Formats: sequence, C-alpha cells, structure tokens
Amino acid sequence: MKQLLIYINPKRNFSQEWIKNGEFLWKDETESLIKIQIEYSLEIGWKPEDIMLVLNFPFEHCGIKAIEVGDDTYCEFAPTASKINAICELFNRGLIGDDLYWFHDNDAFQLGSLDVDVKDEIAITDYGVVRGDPKTSSRWSTGVIFFRKSAEDVFKMLQHAVNKSYKRNEEIALLAMTRCNYGHINERIKKLNITYNFATRGRKVMETYELADKPLRVIHFHPLDPRKVMDDKPNKEVVPQFLNEPLIKLFKKYESI
Repeated sequence: MKQLLIYINPKRNFSQEWIKNGEFLWKDETESLIKIQIEYSLEIGWKPEDIMLVLNFPFEHCGIKAIEVGDDTYCEFAPTASKINAICELFNRGLIGDDLYWFHDNDAFQLGSLDVDVKDEIAITDYGVVRGDPKTSSRWSTGVIFFRKSAEDVFKMLQHAVNKSYKRNEEIALLAMTRCNYGHINERIKKLNITYNFATRGRKVMETYELADKPLRVIHFHPLDPRKVMDDKPNKEVVPQFLNEPLIKLFKKYESI
C-alpha cells in the first residue's frame, strides 16, 4: 500500500510579502501536520518509499522528499478539490502504480489496520451523524479515499465534474454525480464503514462513534479547530480519548494539542 499526502499552497493568489515563514501558507499549522504525519507513519511501520508527499514547492522531512506539481493544481473556486487535480496529475505522469493507494487529508490519522478490498473503484465513507442539516450525512466524504490504478477514469470524471460541469467542490460534485448516476459512477464507489474516516468536525461525535467498527482505523480531526464538538468542548479536549500514545506525543511535540 502507498500512502498519499497532498498540500497545494495557493501562493499565486497572494503577494510574497503576505506569505511568511517559507512555502507553507499557514506554517505553524500546516507544516506541523505534515511533519506529524510523516514521523508518525514511520514510527508505526510505514516504509519511506511507500509515503508519497505531493506539494507544489520543494520540501523534505525525515528523508521523505516531495513530488512537486504545478501551481495550476490549486482549485481557486473550491480549494479542497485541489487534491483531485493533484491525483489526476499523478496519473498523467504515470506515478500511480499497481499498489493500493490510501489518500487522506493531512488531519486524518491512522489508528488501526487498513484492510480494505478495492478493485477498480474508489472506496470512501459518508459523513456519519452530522449536526445541522441532516442532508449533509448523505454526502460522500473525500477526506479518505482508497483506490487503485484502475480507478483513473473515476478521478478524471470527478475532475471534469468539479471544473466543468458543476463548478463546486469535489464532495458536492460527487453527490450530484451519484444522484443521477453520471457515467455509471455508482458502480465505481464502494462505501466503507465510518471507522475508516471517523471525523469529528461538525459531527455528533458519540453517535458517529456508535456507527463505527471497533477499533477505529482512522481518526479525522483538526487539533487546533476552536469549534465545539461534544459537551461544549473543543476538539483538543475531546479527541485525545480516541488517540494512541505515539500520536499524543507528536501532537505535544509540535504544540498542536
């Protein structure tokens, strides 16, 4: 399995005077998350050659050197869709091989084994139990995506839907595509249990936890998010109960929790 980390800096939209402390737009936060991901992955047994870091600028940490893509992979009207553009660029360069690939947002962390059976589809979760609009729970979450080389056409369809058909972010575009079964997309999506993307932001945490297979495989939370998630407490007070000791130590090292 290959692990895929992506961060595209929208630096072309800002003056260099505004961007400080190097190439990370929010250095203290984004750079720390990338470093935590790399150090943690190596500690729990990932081989350096199986960690793919994709950025639009030069960077290296613990021997993991970034694969550089162009600034044009940044999606101006829907920044989260930049990851779809970046993955398509990897396909275009022939950098996606025959392995199983695990893409995840930089604030999603592995807790358990990732024994996912994927053939020619993409495997993702929904949103779990959300606060506010109940319709949101039916949306696909692209914070974690498992895929193989054979899913290239799925990503290309999604990229076209984001940039041409809908002009919306990848999750809204994917939801629209599945509602009309655009390009027979429904046959190419495998729904995973929420244990593979146990997210806390905007969720009813314990209700979502009840839906998750145990033990949790991936926890998806933003340690510095100030919004309340449970019992009127912020992420950094609620989430540690779900974390392991190596992660807690790294969060403390980078003052992220």
